[in-house]
Amino acid sequence: MENRVNDNILEKIIRSQDEQKKADLNPRELVDFLLKDLTQREKDVLQSRYGILGEESQTLEQIGKRLNITRERVRQIENNAVAKAKQSPDWKECLADLSSLIIKYINRHGYISSEVMLIDEFLGEEAEQSAKNCLLFILEKFLVDQVEPVEIIQTEKAWKIKDKELKHYEQVVDGIKGILMKKNEPLELVTIIKELEAEINDEQRILMTELESWESAVHSCLEVSKYVKKNLFDKWGMIDWRSVNPKRMRDKIYLVLLKYGQPMHYRQITEKINEESFDKKVAHPATVHNELILDSRFVLVGRGIYALAEWGYKPGVISEVIVEILAKVGKPLTKKEIVEEVLKYRKVKEGSIGLTLSDKDIFQRTETGEYTLRKQV
Repeated sequence: MENRVNDNILEKIIRSQDEQKKADLNPRELVDFLLKDLTQREKDVLQSRYGILGEESQTLEQIGKRLNITRERVRQIENNAVAKAKQSPDWKECLADLSSLIIKYINRHGYISSEVMLIDEFLGEEAEQSAKNCLLFILEKFLVDQVEPVEIIQTEKAWKIKDKELKHYEQVVDGIKGILMKKNEPLELVTIIKELEAEINDEQRILMTELESWESAVHSCLEVSKYVKKNLFDKWGMIDWRSVNPKRMRDKIYLVLLKYGQPMHYRQITEKINEESFDKKVAHPATVHNELILDSRFVLVGRGIYALAEWGYKPGVISEVIVEILAKVGKPLTKKEIVEEVLKYRKVKEGSIGLTLSDKDIFQRTETGEYTLRKQV
């Protein structure tokens, strides 16, 4: 019992130390140290080739034209520069903490991690491009003995522990695909894990026990596989499902409104579509507005403001909404009651509702100050 307690304390200390090392991580400083003994030209080639300063990575041909040398000469300079940097006696010590952290992380995720997950883990989603490029440069050129890019056709760009077999990968991915096709709807990670465990066979159970964290491994397989994708609601589905990876503008509009759960102006809807980055296509307000007008799933509930029809919002002018409300309740209502009901279906000003009620051709005010229909419409 005492040993178990000591082990838990030690694990907490190690985790705390690792978190501090990760917080102190500065890829740009590490790269500057690695390149400190290179000539300016060698630095220039590597910085341009890998976008170390934050700009887009340049091709061998682009660098060659700028330096007035051949593509092959640029390649030679690049290879020689990396080899020269590795001649420094302390380059491995410089990267020791980073290397250890990366190996621990990838091991915990079933020996494989998508590149996006890896970058987010160590730098965060808001990291500058230069920091991301520096980390990838270190991975590709200095940690090649520990990690390697994954060469599985159906995966997103990913990294794995070198020489480590991914025995579980294809079985997990196939299992996930089968579950999603059977359920025919996007599922949360916890649900997918539960369903996988319910269908697992003896061979797969043995593979499970070999993994440091089954849950993290399943998550990593989801992130890496090109067959599945996470939608706006943190649920996973097949890549070709409209609810997961919408291609048409109207489907993107529908998902955005569904995510935010409230009526929105068409310009705001446009902004949210572009923020979500469904694909490389940029949404334009005019296009979004046209789709909103043409699709019956969307209802105009105010000036330029649209809602989902499934939320119960009513189309038509304010007077038509009030008529429907009064006809449905079958009795006179006060102005306050009418305003409350109308605002459930339309995003309009209270003054506009009051002005509409003054139309004596449609509405009649009773002696008690309530409103009823003058005639059935």
